[in-house]
Parts: sequence; structure tokens; C-alpha cells
Amino acid sequence: MIFNGSLEEFLFAAEIVPERMYMFEQDLHTGLSVIWNVGKKATFTIDKTPITIGKNCIIFITGFHTIDSYKFEELRVIQFNKPFYCVENHDSQVGCKGLLFFGASSVPKIKISKERSRAFELLWEILIMEIEEEDDELKMEMLRILLKRFLILCVRIFKNQNYVGIKESTSIGLIREYNFLVEKYYKSKTTVADYAKMLFKSPKTLSNLFKKHIDKTPLQIISERRLLEAKRMLKYTDQSIQDIADELAFSDIQAFSNFFKKNTHLTPTAFKLSQSK
Repeated sequence: MIFNGSLEEFLFAAEIVPERMYMFEQDLHTGLSVIWNVGKKATFTIDKTPITIGKNCIIFITGFHTIDSYKFEELRVIQFNKPFYCVENHDSQVGCKGLLFFGASSVPKIKISKERSRAFELLWEILIMEIEEEDDELKMEMLRILLKRFLILCVRIFKNQNYVGIKESTSIGLIREYNFLVEKYYKSKTTVADYAKMLFKSPKTLSNLFKKHIDKTPLQIISERRLLEAKRMLKYTDQSIQDIADELAFSDIQAFSNFFKKNTHLTPTAFKLSQSK
């Protein structure tokens, strides 16, 4: 099911089974996507990382992710573009920036509990019904309301499942804002101090916050994001290693090679060759 607005607004929602894989392949390359597994088990390789999700698990991906492979029984997929709903500009409404989308670490994932499953099922049914309605001046706003409701439910679950014990909303807000800023500036800003300055905090304050609440340091998040982009560029572009090193703000090609080998145990050249086989 697809809704297209007059100003390039786009919302896609559909159930996908293996026989309709063409939809999966064609419709997940742009915008933001919510992938809800309603089959027994689904497996993906996203940015070279294997991901397995059970029934009633949801993952969230952006146009920056690359799905290398997948195997599933049945999925429900929601995709929308920035003109339809911009999660950055409307962060105060939903609060998913840096959590469900535009986080700098791994692909976000949630598990819908039995207690919450009815709410999700009902919301999905209403969303599909509304997309099928005839177009009028209220349709897009209704679809936006339903999408926001869906995302708010997901954010609540994500916080409960990933930030256990964090009671201060300011702490969660700071972590997700850091994640978002890294996703936005990782090519040009490469130190914790760079982001601490933008957040009006000291690097030590950020380090203590991350140490208390999550299993990664602020520097790890930067490094993982730069490494991910390096892998993508080596696999999917014809850019030289020197150009990649320059684009990711390494001081020289040797510094880039040392960084890459330290984290993958392969040189950039060896990694590129391994991806072409």
C-alpha cells in the first residue's frame, strides 16, 4: 500500500512474503524503514553484520544502511520519506532521533511483548485501512498521526529494553543526541571532545555517562561509525584508499590502514579484495 502526497510525500506500508520479495528489494533503498517480523524467524545481513530477529521483533533502518541478504517468512514494512514526516524536525513529538533512527551504533531492535501486541496489531490494521481510504484533505494528516503513534510505542519499548535503570530523561536525551551528532558529523569530527563541545559538556562527563548506562564508550561509537563507512566505501565504491582516508578525515593513508587493520585484522586492500570474490 502506498500513499503519495502532492509535494513528494511518501508512505509505504505492506505485508511482504517471500513470493513478493520484489517489493522488499525495490522499496527499502530510500527513506526510513520499520521492519516488523511476524513470521517465525527472519535473518538479515545489514552492513556485513548478521542479524536474527524472532516473531514480533522490529528493526529500524535508514537509507544509510545496506541490506546485503535476507531470509524471512513474513514481514510488515513501513517506510516513509522526509517530506512525509521528518523525525529530526519533529523530534519533540516522537523522540526517536538517535534511538530508532540516526543512531551511530548497531541496528536498533525491539521485541513486542504479549501485553503490547494487541496495540500494535490494532494500529497496523487502522494504518492499512487509512491508506486504502479515498484521498481527501485529511488523509495525510491522519496517516502522520498513526505513524507518530506507532513510533512513540516503539520508542517506549526501546527505552525500557535498552536503558534499564536510567530514570533521568536528561541522560537518555544526551545519549541519543550524541548518537545523532556522530551520525551527522562522523566524517569531519573524530574526537569525543568535538561532540562534547557541541553538547556543552566535558569529554569526561560524556565518558562517565556512557560508562554508567551503556556498554560502549563515546569513542567506540565514533570509531564504529567511521569503520562502518570505510567498509561501505571499500565494498560499494571505486574510490581509492587514499580518497577514503581523506574523506574520513584520517591524517594520512597509513593512519587509516592502521585503524582499519586494528579493527578488522585486514588491510583495506585485503578487505576490498575479499568483497569482490
